[in-house]
Amino acid sequence: MTLTSEFGWIRHLGILAIGLAAAGSAAAAPFESSPFGRAVLETQAAARESDGSSGNRLELVSSGYDALLLRVHLIRQAKTSIEIQTFIWTNDECGRLLIFELIEAARRGVKVRIIADHLFSDQDPDVVAFLATVHPNLQVKHYRPATSRMKPSFWRTALATVRSFHDVNQRMHSKVMVFDDAILITGGRNVENTYYDHSVSLNFRDRDVLAVGPVVRAAAKEFEQFWDYRHTVASRDLVDVHASIEKNQYRRYLKRTDYDFGPHFDALVREADDAAVIEERFASRLRAVQSATFVYDEPGKSRRAASHAARTTRELRDTLEGAHESVLIQTPYLVLSPAARNVIREMQRARPALRIRISTNSFASTDNLFAYSANYRLRNNYVEDLRLEVHELRPHPASLLELFPRFPVMQALADRRANGRLAPPVFISLHAKSLVVDDSIAFVGTYNLDPRSENLNTEVGLLVRDPAFAGELKAEIERDMLPENSWVIARRQFPLGLEAVNGLVDGIISLTPLDVWPIQNTSSFELLEGRAPVPPDDPAFYDRYRDVGSFPGTDGLLSQKEILTRLFKAVGSPLTPVL
Repeated sequence: MTLTSEFGWIRHLGILAIGLAAAGSAAAAPFESSPFGRAVLETQAAARESDGSSGNRLELVSSGYDALLLRVHLIRQAKTSIEIQTFIWTNDECGRLLIFELIEAARRGVKVRIIADHLFSDQDPDVVAFLATVHPNLQVKHYRPATSRMKPSFWRTALATVRSFHDVNQRMHSKVMVFDDAILITGGRNVENTYYDHSVSLNFRDRDVLAVGPVVRAAAKEFEQFWDYRHTVASRDLVDVHASIEKNQYRRYLKRTDYDFGPHFDALVREADDAAVIEERFASRLRAVQSATFVYDEPGKSRRAASHAARTTRELRDTLEGAHESVLIQTPYLVLSPAARNVIREMQRARPALRIRISTNSFASTDNLFAYSANYRLRNNYVEDLRLEVHELRPHPASLLELFPRFPVMQALADRRANGRLAPPVFISLHAKSLVVDDSIAFVGTYNLDPRSENLNTEVGLLVRDPAFAGELKAEIERDMLPENSWVIARRQFPLGLEAVNGLVDGIISLTPLDVWPIQNTSSFELLEGRAPVPPDDPAFYDRYRDVGSFPGTDGLLSQKEILTRLFKAVGSPLTPVL
């Protein structure tokens, strides 16, 4: 920590104290003892004259470690309320650390409310019974729990699916954290080791936005709508949780060691209380932006519902259609619906010079084999018809230690846990969902480029109009797309005549639900050493890149993963709308 930054922190405290004295308020201001106090105070003053879009300060949070550190700090600093909305909450080390911190907050008087989607969150009725009874200030609800049970049987779930497929299939993918109605975190991260650089296998390359200012009000409003939704059920009202509470035999977590998150967070929990660390990594990096809008879907989203239910899809479509020069997208899953393909096709037709680049997962880095299989099936269309430039992240990019500094620590832990056996390599997988249009408009949120986000899952995000913020986001995405970090998808070179035949067959098959043709018109390419990168439509492309096949990053053998990918490509087309 430099002397300048230390005096900067003291200056911030002084300004905050003066502001409080001038206000003549006896009540404690939000985050007055945190480095965020100054930003909160100044943006709250601006909020009185704002429609919500102006007067905001934002910061990108891309490091998984920093994302967890930020959450712990804000939980500890909250004085009145914490609202959390998540798609996944896993009972692992990171999940238990955050639960411990939230219970501590509840015990010191903070009202804590959590909504977790039921489908992929931890489903242990005894754990949920403990959370439902540990303190009256902590309340937990569950979005669309099947058959009103925390852990329904397979047959109950199957019957519920048959009775009402939409109710089971429509999920809450929204991710929001609001602290004292003053600070917001939103983005791609759920609550699980994989999102915070603490996994011994897959670790997500993800992204949040930290927001301070009037835009937080819209996020708080969104949370209230989900909290009051008829299909958001309190823990105590679930049949098996209620039974566990009645039996009164569930495990209590009485002290810190009961949460069993070990020594992994010793440094992090110390840093969470270190004002200099929080100032340097977060508060000092908040930037004022021209305009920020919190975009969200209402609960129960469906393309068959009222038009306002799919608000996020509509906002993003309008933003894309307004592009004049460039579109840059980062998405873990690239499964474009027919409607999305039509939008892009019309954009390209209206503006032939428009450049659309996409950063997504490769076969070797993906966490969702079925989504990748659908992408693999549609890839020829993306490259040849829609003229998309697709870059697929490597599981071990050249910038691995920059993107994931904890890689050596987690690989060493994986090796120890293998007990002498060969441990699978720790790797990264893309999970960030972001958009940059014309270098001036940015979106960061939960929205994947797939049919589920378009029509089924509720989504949220921040739509930001600010060239500086968009430029920072663009630089992050383009780093992931560098040739040493990603493969690029391009047309495969065929012997004379075969390309036309293959293209004809592929075009016919694309109109059918089956795709058994084994030859792809596209492949993955990597830059040759010493050559300068060019886009796939450049005449010099094939002189500078080499074809590394459809599934690079594997051991070269026909693995079970590759077999499943080819199988699902062949027969999985009818399931694409619900992936």
